[in-house]
Amino acid sequence: MKVGIIGTGKMGKGFARALAPKHEVIVGSRDVERARATASKVGAARGATYTDAAADADVVILTVPWEAMEETLPQLGDLKETIVVDVSYPYSKREREALKTSSTAEEIQKQLPDARVLKGWNHVHARHLTEPEVDGIAASVLIAGDDQAAKDIVFELARDMGFHPVDVGPLKATRELERL
Repeated sequence: MKVGIIGTGKMGKGFARALAPKHEVIVGSRDVERARATASKVGAARGATYTDAAADADVVILTVPWEAMEETLPQLGDLKETIVVDVSYPYSKREREALKTSSTAEEIQKQLPDARVLKGWNHVHARHLTEPEVDGIAASVLIAGDDQAAKDIVFELARDMGFHPVDVGPLKATRELERL
């Protein structure tokens, strides 16, 4: 499966490192040299711009901070029918207040109306992306979204990473996930 990782921070590196052994992973960054260096370091296929990392991807994983999402999303190109996984969290009180009747994933779905947006991994720390077992038991990853076929694909990615995926309901359930 072709997976575009948007962002080169700790979460982006963790996802790329965890998925690269079984999938074609393209790491995207505002700085293409940083993307290339990160891809080389974590074993991804290559580094690219945000647009190129998302192009033709089966799944795009958004690992940029919520505060950077508004600037980042327009750079991703046409994501019609693409599965987009939001792992962001609104850290500041101002961001959480602005989302009182919504969630990051719901807002992303509004900005990418033709994409298949899911929420997951927002409750998982980056260091656990590559070692998700606890005492030999796969840690659970909570995934929400309205598209069951997209969930099934993301569940497969979660299992490939060593997680136990748990369906926690529709995209609206992300409001509760962001409180974790």
